Amino acid sequence: MHITRRHLLALTAGTAAAGAIGAGGLVISWWNQPADQPYRHLTSSESAFVRAWSSTAFPATKLISLDGSSANLDRFFDEMLGAMPGDTDKLLRLLLNGLNNLPLTSHATPFHKLPKAAQAELFDNWSHSNVSAFRSAIQSLTLLLGMGWSTHPDVSPFMEKMHSCGYGR
Repeated sequence: MHITRRHLLALTAGTAAAGAIGAGGLVISWWNQPADQPYRHLTSSESAFVRAWSSTAFPATKLISLDGSSANLDRFFDEMLGAMPGDTDKLLRLLLNGLNNLPLTSHATPFHKLPKAAQAELFDNWSHSNVSAFRSAIQSLTLLLGMGWSTHPDVSPFMEKMHSCGYGR
């Protein structure tokens, strides 16, 4: 059989269609998953990602020994999802699943199972991405979790000292 340009175009279109269908099916499977105990909105893999992301975004320092994972930001995020309007909670959960599974293509494992060094490298790369929408999503998630970390009882006294604008009032 002689392969023609039409055969190659058909193969390319078929591959793209199969990829789109697969990606669509994956997104649908993430869209409205029931929560796992003890959470009201998160699954266990979503909460594991939130803990890993929080640990990477807010590492312990000499001044503040509490890292993001130890601050139970998965519980904070779970409660915050309950206050979200419309489908915002589902969209945020979709973001969590997408980011957690993105390293499957490069590291063959989800973000929350990667070694700390690999998590930190991905976090840094993603936070400085040239794709503005992706970078904004990363920064927005980090900001939302930062609200929980900075108001944690073990962290907020340090924040109050660092900011003379009345933090903590």
